Amino acid sequence: MITRTRLTLAASASASALALLLAGCGSGAAAGPSGESADPALSELITPGVLTVGLVLPDAPYYIADDDNVPVSGITKDLLDAVADELGVEVEYVPVAWEGGITGVAAGRYDIFGGSLYDTAERQAAGTFIDFMKEQATLITTAGRAGEFSEQADACGHSVATIRGTTDVAYATALSEQCTKDGAEPLTVTEYPTQQDAELALESGRTDLGIQSVPAAEYAISQGANKALVGDPFDGGFYVGSMMNTQKKALIDAVLAAMTTLYDDGTTAELFAPYGIEPAAPGVNLQK
Repeated sequence: MITRTRLTLAASASASALALLLAGCGSGAAAGPSGESADPALSELITPGVLTVGLVLPDAPYYIADDDNVPVSGITKDLLDAVADELGVEVEYVPVAWEGGITGVAAGRYDIFGGSLYDTAERQAAGTFIDFMKEQATLITTAGRAGEFSEQADACGHSVATIRGTTDVAYATALSEQCTKDGAEPLTVTEYPTQQDAELALESGRTDLGIQSVPAAEYAISQGANKALVGDPFDGGFYVGSMMNTQKKALIDAVLAAMTTLYDDGTTAELFAPYGIEPAAPGVNLQK
């Protein structure tokens, strides 16, 4: 029987093998003669009876993994586990590379891609977001250098590590342009392929600063990470949500309905409380 939070590689089993496994597995959603769910919305799942979720690790506190790199808790994981319970399906977490996460939803490799995923107008062109919280990003540095940077302007003339393809790059670019306008030296912005690479660059001293969401930075610091927040967060902020294939309207509606139920009855607030996060009322493409 498929486990509650099974973690696999995308190609770990053929579709036929999964179908056979699921045929003998109990599920909260009734199945029809073809093996598909009797619920039309759930028939749009890639694998019958399973909500397939693409995620990038590490991504605490959205996904918190054990020593085997299997996600066991986290803001997004706890919520999607509860959504799966509401829908009467299992959930399968599939590790993916960040740059392939968004395209993977469109290509039908998984039903949802999410974690510390900001809803942006550009990303809305590639898929539909169901947003459930809002957060801001902040500059960070190592704890030992915290005294050098009391506000964002202190970053001018220094180097900053960003993650390729993320809003980090936009934040750093905008700050660098502001430095130039103010007559200061611009930032040296380096784009790294993964979060691990960006964090290693900061920790090793190859860069002076990094950019991280406030919840992620605060969680890391609470766990003893060698990090410190710099000044106030960047202006604006973004909604965070689960990205889905826009063509699967019935499935989007079903996931939104489940998240709305969890929000209305207080479950989401209870799930997020240990992480110091307040949920937002779920909605589609809330970032404008």
